[in-house]
Amino acid sequence: MNTDNIIKLTNRISLLSIILLIYWVFIFCANTVFGFKVFKANITESFYLSVIGILALLVGSVVVNIMFNLTKISDSIGNKPELSSRIIKKKKSVILLSFLLSFPIIFALLYYGDIKTSERKENFLVDSAKYMLNNNKNIIDQFGQYKFDPEYIKKTSSSLKILSKEDESFPSVSMIIQDQIDQKKVFLLFGSYYYPKTEEPVKADYIFPCSKDEREYLKKVFEGNVLSYSFSASDGTYELYFPVKNDNRIIVLYFTDRQRYGKLGS
Repeated sequence: MNTDNIIKLTNRISLLSIILLIYWVFIFCANTVFGFKVFKANITESFYLSVIGILALLVGSVVVNIMFNLTKISDSIGNKPELSSRIIKKKKSVILLSFLLSFPIIFALLYYGDIKTSERKENFLVDSAKYMLNNNKNIIDQFGQYKFDPEYIKKTSSSLKILSKEDESFPSVSMIIQDQIDQKKVFLLFGSYYYPKTEEPVKADYIFPCSKDEREYLKKVFEGNVLSYSFSASDGTYELYFPVKNDNRIIVLYFTDRQRYGKLGS
């Protein structure tokens, strides 16, 4: 390979590396700003680490290119007849247009992947909830025997821990119930860990903080107007409210699953 060919090759490698870096930065910014969760964890890590290889390739090709340009300054590269300026201009316009159009296409693919990830996560959480109900009826019935005292809270926490650990793929599960504090209706959340701050539990310590929309949904559930589940996804955090009615009392199983990376695989 002569010097001219090496210069051409290093120019192409440098250009390709720069384009890959631009794509990488665009994808990274889109994922960060819009909270897209598409890749499996190991694929995403490989994707992030690939930038090191791209930078190394870019630096290496630039150094080689400079070295050969310093040793051979040529006024002409190759003996091929030159294309007309019109053809060259048209070719450059097509390449530039294709390059610009690739960004909305990539963004659309990321957005679609994020939607599919949320759909699969919703199906997974709903299936987990149904499985728990079908295989742990006694535990669910115990949740309905609500009484705000240390014995009930401790037993509920222990049961929730059993449900969460029944399968390694199960998400975190808590239980929400409606009660009153000074004649004001509140939602209390009981998790799988019991850490009593005082000998006698205080209801205020168990209040479930939630958004306006979540509060309105829970209000309708405990009033008996809504018994359908509610799912939400935001920046890798997936939440499922799953109402259960037994013995004339309504409880809500609250499933949460947070992952750094979304995924299209199982």
